[in-house]
Amino acid sequence: MKNNNKKGIGCGPMAAFIIIVLILFIVGSNEALGYYFSHCGDMDIFDCLMGGLEEDEPEEGSVTATGTYELKGNTVDVTMHIPLTGGAVTGTVSGTCDGRITGTFDGGATGSISGSMSGACSPFFVNIPAGANFSGSVNKSSRTVQYGFNGSGGGFNHSGAMTLTYPQAAAE
Repeated sequence: MKNNNKKGIGCGPMAAFIIIVLILFIVGSNEALGYYFSHCGDMDIFDCLMGGLEEDEPEEGSVTATGTYELKGNTVDVTMHIPLTGGAVTGTVSGTCDGRITGTFDGGATGSISGSMSGACSPFFVNIPAGANFSGSVNKSSRTVQYGFNGSGGGFNHSGAMTLTYPQAAAE
């Protein structure tokens, strides 16, 4: 009588290994895309990688205005560094969306501010590229920044408004 029972490991472990590698690749790709869209915006991918994690330094005399926006249970925290004498505005978006803010402020007592936000939003597992343009005003006496925005991402568009506040500047 011949024994045909083979004692090998079979295809099961190899299939499990391939599935695990595919899952890690998909998760890694999602995280890489999220990083690119939240830190690089419209920058060339190689310039972004070569620049590393450099943060934009706020200009001298800048104030840091902050606020929170909520939509359908998703929260976004906005931080803007605004030079009160006018100039380049920088900042970040965090929470459900991660990204960068760039813009300009004209420096008036109730001067105009405008710019753009770009990044990635992940209201669920997948990172979705998103962006918004904003414009509004900075009221130095009430220390508020009020602006409206038009955003889009993942085939959806949304318009809204926000108010940011900042503490009294040291120079005031």
